[in-house]
Amino acid sequence: MDTSKFILIVAIIIWLILYVIRDSINLKTYGGIFGILRTKLGLKTIEKLGKYKIWQKIGIISIPICVVLGFIMLFNIIAMSIKLLSGTLPKEAAKPVVFLFGDVIPWIPGIIALLIAISVHELAHGIFARSFGIKVKSSGILLLLGLPLGAFVELGDEFKNAEKKIRGAIASAGPLANLLIFLISIPLLSFSYTLPTELKIIDVKEPASEFLQKGDVIYEINGKKINSLEDFREFAKTIEPNKEYEIKVLRDNKILTYKIISSDEGKIGVMVSPTKNTALFINTIYWTYWFNFLLALFNLLPAMPLDGFHVWNAFPELLKERKNRFIAKIGQILELFINEKTLGSITLLVWWIILGSILYSMW
Repeated sequence: MDTSKFILIVAIIIWLILYVIRDSINLKTYGGIFGILRTKLGLKTIEKLGKYKIWQKIGIISIPICVVLGFIMLFNIIAMSIKLLSGTLPKEAAKPVVFLFGDVIPWIPGIIALLIAISVHELAHGIFARSFGIKVKSSGILLLLGLPLGAFVELGDEFKNAEKKIRGAIASAGPLANLLIFLISIPLLSFSYTLPTELKIIDVKEPASEFLQKGDVIYEINGKKINSLEDFREFAKTIEPNKEYEIKVLRDNKILTYKIISSDEGKIGVMVSPTKNTALFINTIYWTYWFNFLLALFNLLPAMPLDGFHVWNAFPELLKERKNRFIAKIGQILELFINEKTLGSITLLVWWIILGSILYSMW
């Protein structure tokens, strides 16, 4: 059984259990397959942090930045769909993230990283909303047959009646928080590669397969001890075609020395992995890096119910309020092209592209 089918079966079992006890856990279901699970998690933190008005200024300033990033993302998904249909992009590239768990994304680090990305995203929405005096009713999870589609904070009715720029500022908070975690992850990821660890061979191909085995621990290469992933990566960068390398490995408590000539492509043919604890840390940071980056950009697409809809809708109004007449005029012109009606049409386009790409990738 492949991973996708396994995930679906497990999700359906979880969904059936949740469906039976839905009244006791405040789970609202729709059509028998969709669900909204409301909780009070994080509301106290939102109240404490939301009292600072600095979030208002940050939210307003971030609107034009988010619009630019959203435009880049919109361009990329259109380009990706064209490449997908032309065959220049593999179908796997359009698969939903949830179906990559197990095969591409390791379960435990992947789930931890995804929870970090979603929690930070929604927490930021709540904090920015409270700074503008908008009530946060609840927090929760969106489900499809037991599969988490995302998280949310339920805002009070004041949000619907708020100015466009306020709605845009609150909407920008989630992607902004994800981008911050993404930037923090970059130095952490670099640091994780330098952690001292044993490097065990998990896959071996030619030319190394004639000498090395799975389970061997890389000890030394060309007289230099290999103590971390960074050491191994630095060596990999220097490999030249058809050159001899002396590799020492630890096997059955013995140090064995082999001289291996690299391939014509400049490869030795080994794949290594650090110890379990180090691998867990590195993979968690790595996927935290990617999930926050992807969640931020995806949510900035100008489509309902994504954050980008409110961010883009607020942009012309923000420009119109500038004292500079030229900028204010640009805002008036942009409002003719960026408004709720045109964004509604863009919403249909975006979701048709996404849905079509997913279905095509699974065909």
